[in-house]
This record gives sequence, C-alpha cells and structure tokens, in this order.
Amino acid sequence: MTELQDFLNVGIEVKPGRVEQKVTCPKCSPERKNKQDKCLSVNLDKGVYNCHHCGWSGNVKLKERKEYFKPAPIEINLSEKILKYFQIRGISSATIANWKIGESREYFPQVREERAAINFNYYRQGELVNVKYRDAEKNFKLVSGAELIFYGLDNIKETNHCYIVEGEMDALSLYEAGLYAVVSVPNGASKGNQRLDYLDNCFKYFEDKESIVLCTDNDEAGLSLRNELARRLGKHRCKYVDFGDFKDANEVLVSKGSETLRSIIKKAKNFPIEGVVNIEDIWDSVLSFNSNGFEQYSLGLGSSDEYLKLQLGEWSICTGVPNSGKSDIIDQICVNMALKYDFRVAMFAPESFPYEGHIKRIANKINQTECNNDQLNQSKDFIKEHFYFVKIDLENLSLEAILNKFRELVLQKGINLCVIDPWNTLDHSEQKDLSYIGKKLSEMTQFVQQTNTHLFLVAHPRKMESIDGKYRIPTPYDISGSSDFFNKAFNCITVYRNNQKKNKKLGSDVVEVHIQKVKRKENGMQGSFDLAPDFKNGGYYVGQDELDDLPF
Repeated sequence: MTELQDFLNVGIEVKPGRVEQKVTCPKCSPERKNKQDKCLSVNLDKGVYNCHHCGWSGNVKLKERKEYFKPAPIEINLSEKILKYFQIRGISSATIANWKIGESREYFPQVREERAAINFNYYRQGELVNVKYRDAEKNFKLVSGAELIFYGLDNIKETNHCYIVEGEMDALSLYEAGLYAVVSVPNGASKGNQRLDYLDNCFKYFEDKESIVLCTDNDEAGLSLRNELARRLGKHRCKYVDFGDFKDANEVLVSKGSETLRSIIKKAKNFPIEGVVNIEDIWDSVLSFNSNGFEQYSLGLGSSDEYLKLQLGEWSICTGVPNSGKSDIIDQICVNMALKYDFRVAMFAPESFPYEGHIKRIANKINQTECNNDQLNQSKDFIKEHFYFVKIDLENLSLEAILNKFRELVLQKGINLCVIDPWNTLDHSEQKDLSYIGKKLSEMTQFVQQTNTHLFLVAHPRKMESIDGKYRIPTPYDISGSSDFFNKAFNCITVYRNNQKKNKKLGSDVVEVHIQKVKRKENGMQGSFDLAPDFKNGGYYVGQDELDDLPF
C-alpha cells in the first residue's frame, strides 16, 4: 500500500485503512461553493487520484529518477582504535590497505549524533561511487543519492568466477582467506521482495562468469537474498555455501581461522535444476513452504482474488475471440502488479505494435485517465523501470529466441512477469508433428521454473461460428493446434466481451473473465467475474464490485 506521506506530498489528505477513498480536492475544493464535497477519488494500493470535478489526476508512485550524487574523494587514515577493531575481527592491515578503508566522523540519524565511523569505500573502475559509514554499534548509512553498486567490484572485472557475500566484513574475511574475487551487496539482506538495484547497475560484471558462489547468511533474510541472486544470475552457474552453526563468513574466520573458512567455501553446493532432486539441497525450502506456503499475488481485477492468485514459476494461457480484450486485460494485470508489488515486466507483443501506442495505453492504466503529455512525462520513469519491450526480429521469431531475451532481462533488470502476445506470431516453421506444441510448452514450463517468473501466453482460438451474432465462450481446448494448451498450462483464462450486456454506469460492454483451470487448488478455483473498461478514464478496468464507488 502506498505511504500516506506520498499523498500528503501532493496536498491530498487521506486516512489509513480503506483502500478506496473519496476526499476533498486540494486544487478545486477551496474555490468551490461546496468546499466539503469529496470529489477526489484515491486508491491507496495503486497510488492513483482523480478529481471528478476539475479533472486533476495522477499517481503518487511516479517519481522522477534523479542523477546519482558522487561522493567527495576521501583520505585513507585509520586510528589505532579502528585498527584494533579490525584485528579483533581477524582482518589484517594488508587487507585493510588493499580495500582502501578510511575513517571519519559522521552524523548517524539512528542515534541522532556524530560519531567516529569506518568508511567502506565503493569503487568502480578506480572511481569512488559510494561510501558506507559504520559506527561501533553497527549503525550504518550510505551516501544519500549515490549509486548502489557491489562492494569490491573491481576485484572481479577480470575473473571467470566470483564470490558474493552479504556484508563488507564478510568480503574482507574471504579476502583474508585467499579468496580474492569477492564482492559484497551494499545493503545486506531483508525479507520480502528483493529489488537488487545494485545488480541492475552492475550486471555486465557477471555476464561472463562461469561460476558464482553465493555466501549469504543462514537466516531467513539471507536465504531470500540467495534465492533472488540465483534467480537472476542463473542457477546453472551458481553454488551456495552453508555455514552450518556459524552466522556468516566473519564468524568462521574469527572462531576457526582462514583455513576452515576456505574449506567451507570450497564445499559450496549446487542448486538443483534438472534430473533427480536431492532432498538435502532443498530442505530449507521445504521448511519455509511448510511455515509460509508459496507467495501468491493478486491480479487486482475486481473480485479476481476469489478465483485466481498468481504464483511465480508458473505460466498462464489467455484466450478469447478477436476483440474480446485479451491483450488489454493482460496489460491491466501487469500494470496492477507493477504498482502493487513493484514487479518488472518483459513483453513480446507484436499485435500491440506500434510501441508508442502500447506505451500510451499502459500510461493511461497507470494513471487511470486519458493521459496528456504532462502526465505521460510524469509516467516515463516508472514505465522505463518496470516495462521492457522485446523488439520484433523477423529473422529470429522462435520461442527459444524470445525466452532467451527474457532470460537476459531476468539478469539485467530482474523481471518477474513475461508476456508473449500472441502465440501465432512466433515462427513455428520447425513444426513437423503433433508433439511440437507439447515440447514448446514444456520449454516454457522449464523457463518459468528456472527463472522463478510468471509468463502469460496469449493465444487465439480457431475460427468460431457465431449464432445470431453471438459467439459461445471459448476454452483453451479451442486454441488452434493442440489440446496441450489446456493440459500443460497452470492456469487458463478466457476473456469474453459480452456486447449484449452493458455496464450502465460506464456505457461499455461487460467483459467476462472466466477462470477455466487452476492447477494448484491453493491458488484458486474455476469461476468467472465481470469487469468493464472505463473509457472516460483511460480504459482501465473496473470490477463490478467497485462500481458503487464511482462518483457518477
């Protein structure tokens, strides 16, 4: 949910609790005769606001990307007290000098006072990019507005392997143990969604690595970081270290010495991908699943939660007769998940060409209004950060080529959702027998499970006959080519525009969304719900249960 302060920053006073609210408009209410009229609708989940009197609208989540701040050059000078601190932690003066560690006095907001601070200096190509300041009580801060990169990045620029740890002290510990190709994440690990902006900024350093050893902590946050790093970097070339009873690398160094630390690192385990699953390798995940289940994500469409919530590592088929709104619904789902979960989306959508029109429709849905140029400019950075469009390459339109592009974007941008729209625009010239489609859909299953993404595949049904101008509701069994579209999909969604059923408030056709298959019962059940596109406000989709909240 959007922070209330984000609304206050643009002058909108909202209350905690209810997602959909109506409040007074800071733009027009002070000038109106009825100053208390609640003419401004806000949605705390999506961050959108829209005044139905003066037309003022926008999205508080659309923040401009600022230029990175460059820290001033530093002096490398350490007091005896700091040197002794490192000595106790098993770090020698030679290692300290190699990593160019400094000392200064800094203000720490956590304790509201100035203190002596260790300076962990972040370099890229010899240039100072950021500094982490840390006091004796483990309070720390990075330079405000500076770029996030890996600590020790220059250590791995010419190696074919590397080690990734969770903190600067762990990086120094591996270096002390003779493992020099080591980098650390800049801001540790945390539970929940792992954005890894520093990997976005540094992915080129990892493209040519043949092996990557992940040395995160053994706690829940460390395991979450390990899994996201492996997802993006590719499990096929990653290994992970189990520190057993020790919390991290530095604790091993202090307690057992560099030989033991080196021995533990050298026993790194492979991530299971194919073939026989080693239960020992996935036991931590078994315990996590038993405690928490797999994370599920709302489509954000009316009453859709009752019938389907998405899970990563799966793919969904979406079908419907022409002009039923398949692509539009998928766009709406992607926008909803980008806004609510900060998901990033990769799209191969030739039928939505040109890109300019597709981007405009996405901006309309983000802002829930027909965007003018100012609103488009406000939306630019959000779209640039969350939506990536795979170009049409007439010489290479195979499923394998598209999935490889998606795989690159997993590494480079950390995408969570993929869209292929539609299936029939791919090159299927290698199809020789009925097993072709089944094999290709199995490749899709392998892709989403290896990358822990969710893929939407849009596919047209075969030509269907209408009776009195009305088509029957198709199913994925009607998709031309194979029943495997139904059999192999995790979820089956059919979009059906009922032009004989109008939404009275919006004046648009009702769009029925039919959930015709949910492979895992914990994710939902078969059923349907109604939506309607609000063409007066950018064509975003409103659920039947939301219509009472509309102010007209």
